[in-house]
Amino acid sequence: VDAFVIDLTGVPPQSPIPKSAGRIKEGASKYTGLTFHKSHNKWQAQISIEGKQRQIGRYESEEEAAVDYARAVLKYKGQGELGKAREQNSFIIDLSDVPPQSPISKSEGRIKEGASKYMGVSFDKRMNKWQAKIYIDGKDRHIGCYENEEE
Repeated sequence: VDAFVIDLTGVPPQSPIPKSAGRIKEGASKYTGLTFHKSHNKWQAQISIEGKQRQIGRYESEEEAAVDYARAVLKYKGQGELGKAREQNSFIIDLSDVPPQSPISKSEGRIKEGASKYMGVSFDKRMNKWQAKIYIDGKDRHIGCYENEEE
C-alpha cells in the first residue's frame, strides 16, 4: 500500500498554471494538472512525483484545484519547476482583436503530397484536425486546431 499523502500545510497560495492555448481540448481544464470527473462532478488535481501520479484532491471549483496544483508543484518540485511550468505555458496567442486575414500560400514547389498549401498549417493525424503554428522567439507556438485548413 502506497501511503504517500500530499500535504500542503503551510504552502502559500500560488496563481494557477495555465495550459498553452493549443493544448486545451473541449471540456478540459484551462489549467495544468487538472481533470474533470463526471462521476463525482468535481475537478481533480494530481501531480507526478518520482514517476507516480499523486492525487492532490477533488474540488468544486476549477480555480481552487489549480491553485492547489501550483502549491503542490512549489512544495514537491521547487520554485524553479514552478517558474518553468509557468514560462512554458504562459505564451498564449490571443487573436481576438485581429480581423480575419487571407491565408499565406506556400510556393508551388514547396507543397508536399498531403501537406497544407498554407504556411504554418499542418494536418495532425492523431487528432484528425488541421493545426496552425507560428515560430516566435526560437520556439514553435501552437495557435490552434481546426476542422479545415482555411480556418
